[in-house]
Amino acid sequence: MKKVTDKTEFIIGIDFGHGETSAAFYDLKNQKKFDLDILPGLKVVKSAVAILEQEGQQTICVGDAAIANAPIAKDFQISFKKRPSEMNEIERKRMIAFMKGIYMEILNRHPDYKTREHVVYIARPSQDSLWKSEESAYLALAEAAGIPVAGVQKESRAAYFRARTQPDSKIDLHVNKGVLIVDFGSSTIDFTYLNGTITAPIDDGCELGASEVEETLLKYAMSNPIDAYMSEFAKRYMNNKEANPYNQMLYKFRVAKEEFYGKKLPVFSVSFDYGLLTSSESSPIFGFGGMALSRDQVNKILGKGQLGGYIERVRNAVETFKKEKLKDSVVACVYLTGGASRMDFVQEIFMDVFGLDDVHCPPDDNPSVIVSQGVSGLSYADIVTANKEKELREKINNLISEFPWTSTITSIIREAVKEEIKSSAFKVMIKWRNGEIYETLPNSTTQHRNLKSLKNAFDNLCISFDGLDFITKCSSVINDKLGEAILNEIKESFMQYQYVFTDDFDFNISGLRATLSPKGIDAISKKFTGNGYGHIIYDSIGSRNIYMKDQLNMEIDRFDGGREKHYEQYPHNIYSDEEWEAFFSSFLTIHGIEEAKVNAKSYMEDLLQQFVSYAKLAIFFENNVTR
Repeated sequence: MKKVTDKTEFIIGIDFGHGETSAAFYDLKNQKKFDLDILPGLKVVKSAVAILEQEGQQTICVGDAAIANAPIAKDFQISFKKRPSEMNEIERKRMIAFMKGIYMEILNRHPDYKTREHVVYIARPSQDSLWKSEESAYLALAEAAGIPVAGVQKESRAAYFRARTQPDSKIDLHVNKGVLIVDFGSSTIDFTYLNGTITAPIDDGCELGASEVEETLLKYAMSNPIDAYMSEFAKRYMNNKEANPYNQMLYKFRVAKEEFYGKKLPVFSVSFDYGLLTSSESSPIFGFGGMALSRDQVNKILGKGQLGGYIERVRNAVETFKKEKLKDSVVACVYLTGGASRMDFVQEIFMDVFGLDDVHCPPDDNPSVIVSQGVSGLSYADIVTANKEKELREKINNLISEFPWTSTITSIIREAVKEEIKSSAFKVMIKWRNGEIYETLPNSTTQHRNLKSLKNAFDNLCISFDGLDFITKCSSVINDKLGEAILNEIKESFMQYQYVFTDDFDFNISGLRATLSPKGIDAISKKFTGNGYGHIIYDSIGSRNIYMKDQLNMEIDRFDGGREKHYEQYPHNIYSDEEWEAFFSSFLTIHGIEEAKVNAKSYMEDLLQQFVSYAKLAIFFENNVTR
C-alpha cells in the first residue's frame, strides 16, 4: 500500500459503490475539500464497466460512458461489486478494470494530480463478520488497478462522520441519547450507531442492498411476459446474468426504479428496444416492449407484508440489529443516506422499528456523495492523529514493559498463598489438639494419638488455591499503579480535544493461578514433625525437656496436655521471612503473568482506540482542537 509521508499533498476518497461511484478531494495542507468530477460534469457515475475492443486494442469505459457503449461492448456489467472471496477470475478482472477506469478518469479531469503526491482511500461495507477478513484482498484489487491506495474506511462510519460534520447537521442534537446512521446502498445496508456514553461506534450491516429491487422486478417481468419478445429474452438470459443483454435490461429496470422512488411516481414504468439490447448478439431480438406497475403492485412483488419478501427481510434485518447489536441502547434519531434511502418503504421501516416520526428519521438530501466525502474526511483525521497515536502507543507500551509485573503479582500471590498455608496448618493443629488425629493399628480398635499420625496428616495436607481471590487484588493494584499512569498519558494527549473522561481505568486480569509442588507439602510436613531444633513439634517438646535427644519418639501416644502445649507453643507464622522466600522460590509456581501482560496490552489498545476514535471526530469541530 501507498504510505502517507510529509510529501503527501492530498487525499482522494473513492466510494466504489455497487450502484453508484463518487470521489472526493481533501487537501492535507489547507483542508480544502470538494467533490471530484469523474466524467465531464458528473460527480456521481453509475457503477458500470464496459470493455471495448477495436483493432485488437481494449478500451475501458466506466459509468455513463459504459452504459452508452454497452451495445457494442465486448464485456458489459453493472452490479458487479462482491466480496473478493466470492469473485471468479473474470469478475476480479472486471472489478480491477472498473477501479482503474474510475481512477484514470479522475486523473484525466485533473491532469496536475498525476505529478502531485497523493494517496487514495476507498470504502467498504461495514459488516465486519463478512468484510473484515476481506479488506486486504479488496485493497489488493485497488493496487492491481494502479491506484496509490493507502487504506480503507467503513461505509456507514464514513457516512456518519460526514453527516455529523456538515455545517447544518442536526445529529449532535440527538447524539447524546443515540444516533443511528443507515447507509442503504445497492449491495449492502450498513449501520453505524453512537451515543454519549460510548466513544467507539457500533458498526454492522447486511447484504440486502437495493439492487435486489430491480432484480426482483426484472425477474417478475421475465416470468410474466407481456409480449413474445420478453418470452424469448427470458428464455435466453434469465439464467445467464453475465450476458451483456441481461445487464443492459437490468440497468433499464434500475433507472426506472430510481425514477419511481426518487420522484415518487404513482406508476413504475419501463420501456426498451429489444433490438438495441441484443445488438451485440449473433441473432438479435427485434421489437419494442415495456411494463407499467402501480405502487401496490410493486409492493406486492417486493413482498411487503409477506414473510420472506424483500421488504420484510429488510425489516427483519433492522429488528435483528436493534435486538442483537444495540440491545437496550436508545435510538433518538435515524439518519438515512445512500442512494437507495430514497425508497419510501425504507423510512417507513426505520420509523416503525424505532418508534420515530419523520422529523427524527430524516433522509439525506445528497446521499450519493456522502460516503466518498466521509472517506476523505475520516482518512484526513486518521492521518492527523496517526503521529499522536504512534507517540502515545509507544509511551503506553513503555509503561507496560517497565511495570514490575513479576514482582508485583508474585508478591500479592505469595502473600495470599502464605495465608492459605498457615490457615490449612492451623486447622490440622486444631484437630491435633482436640484429639481428632490418630492412627489405629491393624486388627485393633485402639486409637494412637502419636506424632506418626500427625506427620501422616501433614503429608496428606490438601492445599488448594482455587478459591483464593488474588486476581481481584492484582487487578486493583495494577489499575491503581499502571492504570493511573496510562490514563494520565492519554488524558494529556487528548486534552486538546476536550474529551470528557467519564470512565476509570478498569483492567481485570484473568488466568492467574498458583501451584504448590508435592515437595512443598513435604517441606511443610517436615517443618512440623521433623527432628532437631527449628522444627515446630520438636521445639515445643524441647522447650519443656532440655534433656530430650535429637530424635522424636513418633510412636508414643501424646496425651491431651501435651497436644495442648504443642498447639499453644507452635509459631503460627511457620517460617521466618527468609524461610518463606526460600520456600516459595523452591516450591511455588505462578502461572499467567506473561498472559496478563499480553491482555493488558490488548486492553490498553482498545482503550487507546476509543480515544483516538473520538479525536478523529473532534478534529472537525471548531474550538475543539488547536492545530
